Amino acid sequence: MSDDNISRMGTAKVVLFVDESGHQVIEKFPVSDVEYSFYQHAAKNLAQVDIATPTLFFADPSLRKLRLEYIPHQVDQDAVSGDEVLSILSRLHCYPADPSWVYHNHTWSESALEKSLNLLALPGRSAQQLRHFQQASDALFSGKCLISGDSNAGNWGKRDDGDLVLFDWERFSIGSPAIDLAPLIKGMGSIQKFIELADRYNCISCHSKPNDLAKEMAIAKAWIVTEVVVLLNERQKSDFHLYLNWYRENLPAWLDYTVKML
Repeated sequence: MSDDNISRMGTAKVVLFVDESGHQVIEKFPVSDVEYSFYQHAAKNLAQVDIATPTLFFADPSLRKLRLEYIPHQVDQDAVSGDEVLSILSRLHCYPADPSWVYHNHTWSESALEKSLNLLALPGRSAQQLRHFQQASDALFSGKCLISGDSNAGNWGKRDDGDLVLFDWERFSIGSPAIDLAPLIKGMGSIQKFIELADRYNCISCHSKPNDLAKEMAIAKAWIVTEVVVLLNERQKSDFHLYLNWYRENLPAWLDYTVKML
């Protein structure tokens, strides 16, 4: 299973329907201030450097409602780890952040960590190892790059002409590129996978510290565990126990092996 699909954790209602002109469109409401602002301001700037996002057809500020282009074709997990996606994300990460834009506040607080540990009920050694990852997580949030914050395969689509489009921008923020790169790796990933992706990204991007990036990807994978477990539980999502059981089965060995990267 994929552990990174947090697009289904949002509170907005998403409806697909046919508009007056016979085209399929997406209506999403009530969206966060971050996503509403993104489509009002950032999207048009990013389009100038070939970062494709859904076309905005209509916005209602009072209802926080967006009517957006429907992107018809899904992108699978293998495809998002390709060079085309890395190139798009690199252009995003290298685009200068505008201080007037609205950003999601990404954090990994001790209270969120402890909530996730209570739910996960991991062995004591594993719980302590996850705490070590949390203690190293400032590297994720002190970065100065624009990030989508939610780049998992479920948030990519293709237009009929083959153009790749990234949607669901409610976690748009500033931070380490690793936050966007970690979800491109299936499951929890491995040290080798993190190193390989960091090296590939380094060949494309304006950033040049692949060793640091590989380490930050591992930290991001660990952070996503807390994000997923806490949000699924708080919002009473039906697949909470599916994720919980998967993490309980897979996390201890992953933590034991990967903690050496810190």
